[in-house]
Amino acid sequence: MANVNQLTKMPKITVIITYYNLKEYLKDCIKSILNQTYSNFEIVIVNDCSDEKNTKILSEIKNEKVKIINSKENLGQLGAFLLGLENSEGEFVCSVDADDILLPNYLKTLLYVHLNNNTALVSCACGEINSKNEIISLNYVANPIKIKQEKINYTEIEKAFKNSDDFKLEFLTTKELPFAMWGWNPMSSGMFRRTSLDILKYYPDIKYWKTGADKVIFSFLHLIGGSVNISAICFLYRHHNSNSSQTTLTCGNKKYINEKYVEKLIAWNKKIRLDAIKMFIKNRKELIKEYNKINYYKMLKNIVFCVNFKICAKALKAFAHKII
Repeated sequence: MANVNQLTKMPKITVIITYYNLKEYLKDCIKSILNQTYSNFEIVIVNDCSDEKNTKILSEIKNEKVKIINSKENLGQLGAFLLGLENSEGEFVCSVDADDILLPNYLKTLLYVHLNNNTALVSCACGEINSKNEIISLNYVANPIKIKQEKINYTEIEKAFKNSDDFKLEFLTTKELPFAMWGWNPMSSGMFRRTSLDILKYYPDIKYWKTGADKVIFSFLHLIGGSVNISAICFLYRHHNSNSSQTTLTCGNKKYINEKYVEKLIAWNKKIRLDAIKMFIKNRKELIKEYNKINYYKMLKNIVFCVNFKICAKALKAFAHKII
């Protein structure tokens, strides 16, 4: 008879890298994933029609944990992620941008939170680096609403990079964060339950999301299964010349809201909401069958009436003032 250790096995995690012309950062990204303290994972790289010089580097990757998928057309970030998902096996899934760096306990920490909290999405805090791998900030916040909240401060940089087990959880409910609002850090911060990602097959405009796919994925997963933010810094977001999605701009010791990017976020949120309403109406029978009638109408209500006035007030306040 098999013993308990033979019957139990830790879940497999799929790390999807959506790759498009970022050869100068890809090796560092892959290395950071291969150096994880959690070992049961696979890496799926989706080459989203990169040019010849950026595709060549993929032939140099020789590791049994790495699978490379070459897309026949440029799908954009969301489409490339879904193609990677089709060619993966993990019970939990992460989508990592090819220019970001995962800290050693990233997979272990996010999986631990998932296994102890029945949510669809876990999102972690992040630091920020530049193109030279120099640390810009350990207080990076992609969320304009949360910029004025208390920051995570470390007395030693090494402590942040060890992914200390001493971190806080922030549970986000559909009451305080109904749908398609700011609540999470960038794409590389998230780990998803695979079963929760099934709802994306109904999304009507996948090709629109060449960038910003995290806004769609995080919003829908939060809608159907809730989410948790954790205070531990688990990855480093890279800011460089071809990456404009920075919510705050630094000048001296002061931080300012990047108003153009916030305006883009507002437009994205509006589009997600309108697309979601169309999606729920068009696929009513299928969604009711999948999630039952009560949950269907709860989700539809959260999409239609997603304006949270307290959150809007915070956003307006942050949008109008300088951050010190």
